Amino acid sequence: MPSAACRASSVVFRAVATDSLAAASQLLADVQRFGLQMVEFRMMVDVEGGAAIDFGIDARPDHDPAILCSRFARHPALRSVEVVGRSPIKTEGTAP
Repeated sequence: MPSAACRASSVVFRAVATDSLAAASQLLADVQRFGLQMVEFRMMVDVEGGAAIDFGIDARPDHDPAILCSRFARHPALRSVEVVGRSPIKTEGTAP
């Protein structure tokens, strides 16, 4: 298991979906299939059934965010996927 020092940040992606539930399930399945660790997931659904989905994964040097972005974006329920930044990972015992 990586130490807290090795897990200093996460890569945050934003996906824009035409079908919120299909896109969310596809993204969650991809994260698991690629062997990634999800650290945050937020979905803001619109009235037409679409959504903006922000999700963060544990930043690891062997996973290029640009390649992951293109792999996430291949699903038909997604209009776009982009890297929006990095954020600190909160670990147990860390003050908010």
